[in-house]
Amino acid sequence: MMPVPTAVEKLAKLLADEARIDEKIRDTKSALSLVQKRVSESLAQHCIAMKEPRIQIPEDLMREEESFERLLQALQEMKNEIAKQIRPVEEQIIQANVDYLRQTFSQEGRKLSKCLEEIDENILACRQYLQDYERIRSSLHGLNEKLSQLGAEALQVPDNLPSSDLGDIVRQRIEHLRAQGKI
Repeated sequence: MMPVPTAVEKLAKLLADEARIDEKIRDTKSALSLVQKRVSESLAQHCIAMKEPRIQIPEDLMREEESFERLLQALQEMKNEIAKQIRPVEEQIIQANVDYLRQTFSQEGRKLSKCLEEIDENILACRQYLQDYERIRSSLHGLNEKLSQLGAEALQVPDNLPSSDLGDIVRQRIEHLRAQGKI
């Protein structure tokens, strides 16, 4: 009784078979090329020997050429049919990409609007902080007056803002932060 081949032996046999098949295909292609060359040479010699101004192509060659033409036509029709079937899929893919990009654009547009809303909210919050600043500054002046009434030395109150215009104040604070190298 022969031992059962292992998986490795089976794989090696398959690879060897594949190599033999590849070799046979190469040999067949080579043989076909030689036959085609001989037929072409023979046809050329036949045409030269005829010495007629009008060359007659044998009927079997004509039929063979027609069959090749039909095969080429069939391949072209298959290619056209595949293209017709692929075109709607391509259009769907393009439309899906357009939809995706529009959706992404819309989402990013909403994010951009949200950023502007937050900037606006911060600017409005600045106005509230400016009102608080003025109220606290006024309160400090009141405390300084009480200190003076009690005979104590008044403390320094932070400078008053040079303008009451929110835009001017924001610009001045931006310049102040730039001068400090913070922005």
